[in-house]
Amino acid sequence: MGDQNGVKTKEQAATVTNDRFLRAEWATKQPWRGIFVLIVTIIMAFIITSSFSIDTYTNFFGYLVMSCIPMFVVLGAMWKGNTLPVDHIPQPLSGVLLFGFAFVWGSLVCFGLINFLGGGALHPYVALHTIMTIITVFFLFLAFNFWPFNKLSLPAGGFLFIIAAYTIAFCLLQLFNFSALSYPAGVIPSPVEAVPLYAKGGPLEVFTSPSGPFIWEHAITYAITSVTFLWCFLILGMWPFSKFKLKQPLFGIAVVITCLVLGAITFKVAVYQLSIEPLTFMSYAISVIFGVLLTLNIFQTWPGNTLKNPLAGGFVNLIFSLVAGAIAYIGLRAFCLWHFGESMVYPDSLNAINTMMLGLLFPMWALYGDLFEFWPLPPIE
Repeated sequence: MGDQNGVKTKEQAATVTNDRFLRAEWATKQPWRGIFVLIVTIIMAFIITSSFSIDTYTNFFGYLVMSCIPMFVVLGAMWKGNTLPVDHIPQPLSGVLLFGFAFVWGSLVCFGLINFLGGGALHPYVALHTIMTIITVFFLFLAFNFWPFNKLSLPAGGFLFIIAAYTIAFCLLQLFNFSALSYPAGVIPSPVEAVPLYAKGGPLEVFTSPSGPFIWEHAITYAITSVTFLWCFLILGMWPFSKFKLKQPLFGIAVVITCLVLGAITFKVAVYQLSIEPLTFMSYAISVIFGVLLTLNIFQTWPGNTLKNPLAGGFVNLIFSLVAGAIAYIGLRAFCLWHFGESMVYPDSLNAINTMMLGLLFPMWALYGDLFEFWPLPPIE
């Protein structure tokens, strides 16, 4: 299809455009295009969320969707539709087929890990393993550009990429200590002593979990904070690393080290100096990632792309992302409070907001943009 490099010709692009339902000029212009997509996906997210209790939503539903994210990344960013035979199939059918493939894969991983790691039950250790896997996927994808898996054939590289991400996450998770819920009241200093979780006397003592040197709330918050800086660098065009002629894996190593250092400094200031409870701060960090994803995926680097200087545009987009993330956090929290009501207590209250931002809307945007190619909107030339 198209030329030998898989690029559609102008005639083919015109045909695709004519096949779309929405041909109005606004459908190709930002910010109107992004606003339309945002409204539609937010409404869909509200409908889906309102179908669940907070327990089901933050546990099984959120875990199932997160289990699909690594394959969404591979399909959209690594394989780019070149591995599965759907290139000749028009939208939205090709998107449905790709989504079906990712959903089947994610379901198998979901139930497999629940039984393998969780002993037949979904509990925090199992859930955090998948969250750490997604963080690892982001670093391998954004910092290393899929190196060294991009040296292999597409099918082999994609599957090995996912397997490696789950394996690395499992190894990192052994540094976590799940013995207790450290801040039962959700504040620092906690007026309530730590509550046993997996330790003797805790509700999960029958299950096995790592007992590493780092409190699990601290460890996962630090990991999320570090990957937040990765997304911030991405919206800046990977500046300042892009100024240096580094090749992989040196480029990726430099990015990872910088993110880890900045993450450590930010975490220490937030938790130890400002006394922000770790999981609460993690939710703030997730809102920043959410804002960056909104700018990149939905608004496609608007408003920064209107400036002639790419770096200046990147900083404009970063500011826009911070504001958008803060507004989204407030708005989604209000919806969760309205829907879940009295069930919105710590830590489920934070889990509900986090699930809606990164466990529902982000995968929705990824599959809509990468797998459905924003159908029925026309492609932007």
